[in-house]
Amino acid sequence: MRDYLGFFVLGLGSGAIYAALGVGVVLTHRASGVINFAHGAMSLYVVYLLVELRATGRLVLPIGSITLADHVAFIPALVIALTYAAVQSVVVYRLCFAPLHGAPPLAKVVASVGVMVAMQALITLRFGVQPRSLQPILPNRPVELLGVTVPRDRLLLVGVVVAGTAVLALWSSRTRFGKLTRAAAENEEGAYLLGLRPQLIAGVNWVVAGVLAGAVAILIAPIGSLEPVSFTLMIVPALGAALVGRLSSLMMTAGAGLVLGGGQSLLLLLTQEHPSLPQIGLKEGLPFIVIVAIIFFAGRSLPGRGSVEERRLPSARVGRVNPVVVAGSVALASLLLLTLSTTWQLALITSMVGAVMCLGVVVLTGFVGQISLAQMSLAGVGGFGLSKLADKAGVPFPIAPLLAIALAMLVGVALGFPALRVRGLHLAVVSVAAAVAIEEFVFKNPDYTGGLAGSQVPQPNAFGISLGIRGGVDDFPRPAFGFFVLVVLVAVAGGVAWLRRSDLGRRMLAVRGSERAAAAAGIDVGRTKLLAVALSSGIAGTGGCLLAYQQSQLSYQSFAVFTSLSLLTIAYLGGIASVSGAFVGGALYSGGVIMTIVDRWLDLGRYETVILGLGLVVAAIANPDGIASMGRHARSALRHRHIPREPRTVDDMTVGVRAEVATWSP
Repeated sequence: MRDYLGFFVLGLGSGAIYAALGVGVVLTHRASGVINFAHGAMSLYVVYLLVELRATGRLVLPIGSITLADHVAFIPALVIALTYAAVQSVVVYRLCFAPLHGAPPLAKVVASVGVMVAMQALITLRFGVQPRSLQPILPNRPVELLGVTVPRDRLLLVGVVVAGTAVLALWSSRTRFGKLTRAAAENEEGAYLLGLRPQLIAGVNWVVAGVLAGAVAILIAPIGSLEPVSFTLMIVPALGAALVGRLSSLMMTAGAGLVLGGGQSLLLLLTQEHPSLPQIGLKEGLPFIVIVAIIFFAGRSLPGRGSVEERRLPSARVGRVNPVVVAGSVALASLLLLTLSTTWQLALITSMVGAVMCLGVVVLTGFVGQISLAQMSLAGVGGFGLSKLADKAGVPFPIAPLLAIALAMLVGVALGFPALRVRGLHLAVVSVAAAVAIEEFVFKNPDYTGGLAGSQVPQPNAFGISLGIRGGVDDFPRPAFGFFVLVVLVAVAGGVAWLRRSDLGRRMLAVRGSERAAAAAGIDVGRTKLLAVALSSGIAGTGGCLLAYQQSQLSYQSFAVFTSLSLLTIAYLGGIASVSGAFVGGALYSGGVIMTIVDRWLDLGRYETVILGLGLVVAAIANPDGIASMGRHARSALRHRHIPREPRTVDDMTVGVRAEVATWSP
């Protein structure tokens, strides 16, 4: 028991930051209806800012830096860092989330993901990738607790977090501003009628959340090294704590965060004592288990947030397939595969593989409105499954990739069951936790993926013809592989286009628009969701197999959590509800045609992730239909610019609604 208690207390350091981030998530969600996935990255920037001020005296801002002195004392540096945290919170809210007031959950999630991706990449650019450390702030002399010697700083951290959360809870329940915050969250329209300003109230809550998370992150920084990716992903257990608190109770959220941190530390001890337990990923999988349990038992009762207006979702046009356009596009791609240099040929192939993966996002998110942040994880299941089947078991082509795709579909359906109970913001939380769990428990396990050495993928052969990418003349990739990818892309794109025009596609769009209305029209909502998850997972597995064949040797970095976030980024930028948008998204894929142009012609390759993240925020605010729709909108504007429009009457709108509902019937 002493060992268990000692390990639990050691885990309270991580639990403190989980609690602080979770409390911040509750504050921002309650005030603005946004789950801020970037909360961890924003607090990490504050810590790095303090470290740099202490070491060099430079105030490193996102754009530019100011040298204040050779070094800055701790108290002035702390004041500057926390002031920056407040300003950063205001800027992020006003520029990225206030314009999305009344937007559907999809837009808020993608904007939040965009800020997270951009902020994490910005930290790497401004401060580098090397871990940083900070001198101890709290006393860390050992102290006796129930017969166990534990560091004093862990106990002080718990005290700081609990006291701060208690003050916030009292402020929320007893002060006039706290009551106004709860009133605006429960009935925004009533708040406007009373003369309140919900956006100003939300901005103040964002400042409080940002300063609290920044302060606790600074206090916890001396306990371990600072690393951009791992610290940013601390938002996942924080989201689990926030769900335990039902996105409303600050004290329950803080308590759950502390218990999660202590529980993860206990799991480390258990893995040492019981070698039969999984030795990798068990600690990181605990938040996923907690989140799934909360969703399963209380998913339907988790609070949402209404608004005065509700903007439309990205339009999913029917899009008639033009055989001439398809034939011309295939002919052009074939010509380019035969004539381009190695660099551009690889960029074109990468873009086609990226387009296949984006098509999976189109089916799930564009057609059904289910927000998944784990698509690349499912692609990894397909890729590593292909390696096991083809390399280890000797299963021939094409049976091996078909079995790998089926495996990805099974895993996707298993992860998709929470979709039957929640959607929108809560489903995004489940999927990002699943992505972290799969990466830590499966992809980083050498038994499954080969560890740092990676997994070999034999080149495919069909009818005695090698379809692999290796072995071309003069170091050129084999043209056969490019044509193989092209055939798969055309087949998948044709299938998605047919799906949009089919009865199943209409049912999917009905579910996306309103699950209650779809159920009232006789649509089996749960079955429709699971079918969409299965199809999307199969397409993701297909993309993973293509990526495996292209790379020949897979590593888990190819399917890390941030690659899933990047996939959502490019899919939304291209156009998340259309086949043409998936092609644009494929061109934006890392290593694809557009990003190769950005790197080679504009020398901006190191800013790729920042550009995509900020572009995602802009697209969520200004153009939810994506880049692919811009040409269509321009043509429509030119076509109708001289045609006066009669104002629509109530009867006209009623007829339109009845016609749309009629298309939902199965």
